[in-house]
Parts: sequence; C-alpha cells; structure tokens
Amino acid sequence: MLKFEYQIKLNDDDRPYIDIPEDYQNKTEDQFMVLEMSRYLILSLLTLRRTELPDNEVKALQASFDTLEVLSDELAILLRKQMEVLGETILETQRNYHIRVDTLDQRNELKYNGIVHDGKIFKRVMGLKVLVLENMEVYELVDGIDNEHWRRV
Repeated sequence: MLKFEYQIKLNDDDRPYIDIPEDYQNKTEDQFMVLEMSRYLILSLLTLRRTELPDNEVKALQASFDTLEVLSDELAILLRKQMEVLGETILETQRNYHIRVDTLDQRNELKYNGIVHDGKIFKRVMGLKVLVLENMEVYELVDGIDNEHWRRV
C-alpha cells in the first residue's frame, strides 16, 4: 500500500486546500494517483448528475476527463517502466528472495507477466525466488517458469 501524506488547511478565503509538506519528494506513483482520483471524481459526477447539469458544464467536464485520461495513460506507461526496472534490478541484485507470499497456492497463482510486489513489477522468469511465509521456505524457478518448475532452495 502506498502512502501520500498531506494536511488539509484553510487559505486566506477560508477555502480548504491540500498542504503538502516541504520535504515531500515528487513521486510518479503519487502523480498517477492524483490523476486517477481526478478521473474517478469527474466520471462519478457525470454519471450521477449528467441530466441535472447544463450542457456547457457537461461538455467541460467531459473535456477535462478526456484530457486527464491522456495524461494518466502517459504517466501509467512511465510508472510501469519504472516499476519493471525496479523489479529487474531486484532480480539481478537480491540473492535471498524477490517476492513474499503467504501460501504455496499464492506462489502458484503468480502471473506470468506483471507480478506487482512492493512497488515493483516482476515477470515469471527462471531464477525468480519466492519466500512462502506459511512454511518459511524459499522456492526458485529452475529449468522453466511453470508451477512444476518451483524448487526449494
């Protein structure tokens, strides 16, 4: 679970606003969250109140949604690439294990492409190591990437 810390304060006109701490470091995943939440809110508004809103407001909201969708799609591409690079880096540098799961069933259910774990994206590749918490054993994919290729390390 990612965490975005902020406070809600009041400006000079007593309007609430989001106050982000000065030490905040700009993160792609936070930007993506803001765009996705904005898209969600506009879509919800259009879905719930489209018939109550004047045509010009509906058009403006739809145009805003379309623009946010383009920005969000572009940021999603960057975020995925960033997460894949982090996953590949962990595969190359971390020796003990790469992914933690609770059960053997969860290990066996890992996707072939796009395993999201701790902010990284992994692929099922030979050499992938998984720590299974129920038995505290590490398993590695050897000579293939299907479930029958898991070997206890």
